[in-house]
Amino acid sequence: MATATLSLPTRKPRASKRPRSEAVTGQATIPAFYTVKRVDNSRLRREVNPEHHRECLAVLGLSVVVFIFVFLFAWQHFQCVRSGYRIEELKAQFATLEEWNHQLRLEHSGLVDPQRIDTLARHAGLASPSPQQVIQVGPSGPAPVEGPQFARNLTRPGPAQDTSPSGQ
Repeated sequence: MATATLSLPTRKPRASKRPRSEAVTGQATIPAFYTVKRVDNSRLRREVNPEHHRECLAVLGLSVVVFIFVFLFAWQHFQCVRSGYRIEELKAQFATLEEWNHQLRLEHSGLVDPQRIDTLARHAGLASPSPQQVIQVGPSGPAPVEGPQFARNLTRPGPAQDTSPSGQ
């Protein structure tokens, strides 16, 4: 077995400073010897304490439950904050769209103004139609006294036939 010798200096009180040339008196240093002994414990096995093992598992299980609780609480809180930001963003977007809708309605009402259309038509060289140019579409006058007429089926497909009594 190997031993190592080690000498450690002792601590000296610093009462007063002495010049280096002066000899040290009244204090002797005793060398301290320390030996290093190598011990091989590789063949030893630690005895397992089942109560300690059970206690460690209980603490671990409790830690997992507390972690899950804190994680779920934090997740719920962050979802609530995120939803609040989303709501505020949608409110701002809604206000922007409402303002845009208001502007479009104002523009539309200005564009469909009959006076504006008449002024633009006159500048383009258009004029009001004369009474001879107006064609009435639909019944002109009171409704006919006869009963309602229903559509008639033609016997053969082809050009339209005149089914009035005066045309035959």
